[in-house]
Amino acid sequence: MDDAFEVVTDIAEIAHLNDQLGSRLRASLPYQESREITYPAGHHTGVVFFAASGGTNVRAWSPHAASDKLLNFILCAKPGTPEWIEIAVQLNFPAGAYNRRMAGAFVRDRSGDIFIAHRGKLTKGKAGLPKDKVFREFAASTVQAADNGLTKTMILIAGINDPELVDHLWDFAQEARAVATRLGEELHGSGPARGSGKLPAGGAGNGVPGSAGVKASEGSDGGQPSCPEERLLKLRSYYAEHEGETTTDGYAGGKRTVEHGAVVRALENLLRSEGSSQKAQAIDLAIVATSRVDLFEVKTSSRTTDVYTGVGQLLIHGECIEELLGLTVKRYLVVPQAPKPSHSKAFSRKAGIRVVTYEKQESGYQFKGLR
Repeated sequence: MDDAFEVVTDIAEIAHLNDQLGSRLRASLPYQESREITYPAGHHTGVVFFAASGGTNVRAWSPHAASDKLLNFILCAKPGTPEWIEIAVQLNFPAGAYNRRMAGAFVRDRSGDIFIAHRGKLTKGKAGLPKDKVFREFAASTVQAADNGLTKTMILIAGINDPELVDHLWDFAQEARAVATRLGEELHGSGPARGSGKLPAGGAGNGVPGSAGVKASEGSDGGQPSCPEERLLKLRSYYAEHEGETTTDGYAGGKRTVEHGAVVRALENLLRSEGSSQKAQAIDLAIVATSRVDLFEVKTSSRTTDVYTGVGQLLIHGECIEELLGLTVKRYLVVPQAPKPSHSKAFSRKAGIRVVTYEKQESGYQFKGLR
């Protein structure tokens, strides 16, 4: 088991961390209204904190405390109207006694930093969605965490002290909503399946209350796929991985986990016009065009071990994609700094792998070496 992550199970600490989360959100969402909030099970009147006093699709949050849970409704709505607001995502934590039925969790990495996480319990309407499919959609952000003697898969969303906490929370809400719609089409036949044509279908998602928001369900665990090895390289329509890297080890592993998906998402946003954006559990990003596939592997460090791993992944995954699609594959290793010149020369000459470097800026990420 990867023991770099541990779920916070002490009820008093969970309550303290939820208060800390609330303080952070109130500071970023200063405009307060009383609004009607709706979800599949009903509706209630609650206090809603908005990021702005006017506009459409404004970020908003509504907290609520019950005897057995601490609720956080993540919303997008129009301030200053009588319209009912549909929940985008619920991020709830246990109260009174510890239990795993809540979709939210606080997770500590080996360095002691605390992260907000999600258990993958999501619904479409009132129906729970398979957790294995949810985790596949968020593969780049999932980690294994010790949870009162068990090992549980978690989706890391953001560090509780991250300056970009609010951005990460609403990014997660948007991702969950889009994934829910796509997965609903695949599971219930309400639209065309993703991955039609040459590419195998696959994917996952989470729930949409009514026809709009996404509800983080308190439902049961989904089953595990029978042959996980066979799905690792199955490409499917890209949905932005939330910031992450699977089961990251070591000091500050959670921060690297959060960064990885942010880089992948920025890269996909930049390149999506050049072809069909595809992904797989073992593949960060593939841009599939008419005559070729651009394959990307993202690493959040340029250490020799990470470079070796990335090069190996590009070689193996590229061969599999060439065999599957019959297209030429161009391979790109995406790292924060260029590797040693001798290493770059070796794998660029022998394997045709190009190095792309990225740099974090206020507006996002800047990439060098794509062309």
